Amino acid sequence: MSALQHDQLSEEMKQAAAEAERLYGDIIDLPRPVSKKHMPSSRDSRAVQFSPFAALTGYEDAIKETARLTVEKPELSEEQKEKLDEMIQMVLKNPVPVTITYYRMDDYKEGGGIFEEVCTVTDIGSDFLKTDTGLKIPLQDVLEIR
Repeated sequence: MSALQHDQLSEEMKQAAAEAERLYGDIIDLPRPVSKKHMPSSRDSRAVQFSPFAALTGYEDAIKETARLTVEKPELSEEQKEKLDEMIQMVLKNPVPVTITYYRMDDYKEGGGIFEEVCTVTDIGSDFLKTDTGLKIPLQDVLEIR
């Protein structure tokens, strides 16, 4: 800042101070008024009024939902389908813990997600597979059993 700018700023500050003194000189040194009816708020409760708030309710959720990725359901080859059939038959005969990889459609967006469940198959219907964890997976959504 040049000396000229500094002097100009100083002059503006002096003028602003003189104007404030002219307008508020009679009250500027008075003590803060204290209510006789209401107790003063605590420092914490006064600070709450300045805490952040959600001006756009749901905006944060909308951002998260947009960022959440979904995938298309993978298509199994004939070989993968045969292997899956064999595993289902094996699991029926010998109920042991397995890892089931399956696809689940998303409730809100197009596409879905691929999930894994470590469980024991308890029942297999004509169109679903039921597990000991209470999960009921449509057979068409089962991608792999290990």
